Amino acid sequence: MVLSTIDFVKARDTVAELLDELALEAYLFEVEPRNSHWEVKVECAIKEGWEMVTLSIPKEVLLASADDKVIRQQVLEEWQVRLAACKIQAS
Repeated sequence: MVLSTIDFVKARDTVAELLDELALEAYLFEVEPRNSHWEVKVECAIKEGWEMVTLSIPKEVLLASADDKVIRQQVLEEWQVRLAACKIQAS
């Protein structure tokens, strides 16, 4: 599969939206294409400072989560578990 600029931009925008939905207090992220998946590196604020978490997600799943509510919810649930140590914004 050839990576297009459009897919990369869509993947990056989708990751930003997903992380915003998780309401993390403070974070930085990078999206890196791999052979069959995307690698999302999230550096987030925790009680003791900052933590780096690397998330791996199939390319098709990440791109589909932009438009498919069921897939999006599944990704959010998985990432919420993986990013559980990250501080959440106060309501």
